[in-house]
Formats: sequence, C-alpha cells, structure tokens
Amino acid sequence: MRQSMMRNCTFDEVLQEMFIERWLSPKSQSSYMGPVSYFQRYIGNQVLPSEVKRADVMAWRAAIVQSGRNPSGIAETSWNNYARHLKSVYRFGISHELIPLTKSPFEGVFLREKKKGRKTLKDTDIVFARETLELCRRYEVVKGEPAPIHPAWFWQVVLETFYHTGIRLNQLLSIRPVDVHLKKRRLTASAEGAKNRIEATLPITDALYPHLSTLMTAAHAAGFRRSDQLFNVNRFSERHGRDTMDIWQVEGFFRRLSKFCGSRVTPHRFRHSLATDLMRSPERDLYLTQQICGHTDIRSTLEYVAPDLNALRRYLEQRHAPRA
Repeated sequence: MRQSMMRNCTFDEVLQEMFIERWLSPKSQSSYMGPVSYFQRYIGNQVLPSEVKRADVMAWRAAIVQSGRNPSGIAETSWNNYARHLKSVYRFGISHELIPLTKSPFEGVFLREKKKGRKTLKDTDIVFARETLELCRRYEVVKGEPAPIHPAWFWQVVLETFYHTGIRLNQLLSIRPVDVHLKKRRLTASAEGAKNRIEATLPITDALYPHLSTLMTAAHAAGFRRSDQLFNVNRFSERHGRDTMDIWQVEGFFRRLSKFCGSRVTPHRFRHSLATDLMRSPERDLYLTQQICGHTDIRSTLEYVAPDLNALRRYLEQRHAPRA
C-alpha cells in the first residue's frame, strides 16, 4: 500500500520540493542544482532518479574524475562534493516518497581525498596588496580621476575587514550600518550571511577601527539608512551602477588585485590566514579561534592546528644535540 502511494518525480521536482521544505537560500539552491545538472548531462535529461543504477554512478565517476586514463578530470574533492549533494537529494526524495527506491545509488561512492595544506597568504602578499591599493588611492587623490582599482579607499576598507576579522564574503555583503558599533568597538555579522546561519559578534581591533570609521563617515555623507547594505561599492563609485554589491563585484576586485600583486588574493585566503596565524601563536586558544571563525564544529578549527616548521626542525635537531 505504501509503495503504491509513492510518486516517481523528476530531478527538478525533487529539488523544488526540497528547496521549499528546507527553505534554502539561493546560494544553497545553486550548490544542489549544479551537481544535479552535471549528472543529468551525463545520464540524460529524460532519466528519472528512480531509474539511476549504482553502475551508472560508478561509470560517471570513472568518466569525470582525474586518473591515469583521464589526466584532465576533476579532483577527488570535487567528486565528493558532487556525490554529497546528490546523495542528499536522493535521501530527501526517498524519505519523502518522491523517489520509489529504498536505497540511494550514491551511497558509498566517495573517494579518499588527497589532503593538502590550506592556501594562506604570505606576508609579502598582504604587503603588496596594501601597497597596490595605497598607490591607487594616492593616484585618485592627486589626479582626481578613477584609478585601475576604484574607489581605492573603499577597497582598502574591504581588504582590511577581511584581514582583521576573517569573515566570509557573504557575511561582509550582509553588514548594515546598524551592525557596526564604533563606540563599543564591535561588529555584528548577521546570520543571513553566515554558513552556519548563526549571528556572530566580533571585536573591532585598533587597526581596523580607522578603516570602518572612514566607511561609516562616507556612508553617513551619502545618506545611507541604518538598514542599507554598508559594503556597497555602487554608492561610492563612478563606474558601478547597481543597487547592491554582489559576490561577482567583490570577486572581480580580487581578480584585479591579484593581477597587480602577482599572487592570488581572495577573501577565503584571508580567512585561512587568520585562523592559521591564531593557531600558530604561543598564546593560541582553540575556543576563542573557534568563536572568531564561527565554526560550529571544533574539528573545523583543529584543522588549523599545525606545528611551526622551525619548531619541527628544532625538535629533529635535538636528536643529535650533545648529551650532558
């Protein structure tokens, strides 16, 4: 009786049901639609989820993952990301009687990933980035015209905010003037932009304070309301004309900055660099680092715990040190 009541939905129908029930953000929806679309291009758009066999998944994995026979394929990490999202789609569909199966064909298909160190910024990368923006700012002051990176003062504030807080890009885009408390030296990162959907309150350091003060003063002069998007280049720029600043504008800035600096600079590398520096410090505190980074699971913070190379060298060299 239960089996006969089941529907036999398409991938799109399952996704729509899942998006509605879980109330997923547009970005989260895209993270599911991408892998599903990629799989459909391989398996065929007319194939229903219930018609997919485990052998089909294995064949798709062999076709797209990097190997000796496929040197230009995707990495194991990327495959696991696709498989994780598709497994979640199947679990939702099966549990909600949208897919007449008892087991997902994406169960147990994950690959062992090659663990690489997190990509962080070198001290020279940060120096070059700051020097580049300062040169652009001076050019705009002296010449009275937009520099290659414009408006330079605004992007200086963006860079310093990422450097001193380690917040995520979506969190930055969600900050409003009401979230910045200069007198109390605190910054509220809203739940809307957080990966874990939890609001966080961060301290405004002495080094970050003048940059945020500059931005708040400019926002007040431009007539910002307390609920407006604070980090909005379009309100300060002669080149940009959108209503709100989006991810693509920020990523475009960092691409240009990286080109001038000669190395890749991204918001996430600032985040990794902050966590790594905090956990290398002799006064490191695992709990405080977890709070600053907004990690729900302490294991995410533990990934940044790595011994300093010089400390490892000294430890090895003591083997041959003269003994008393």
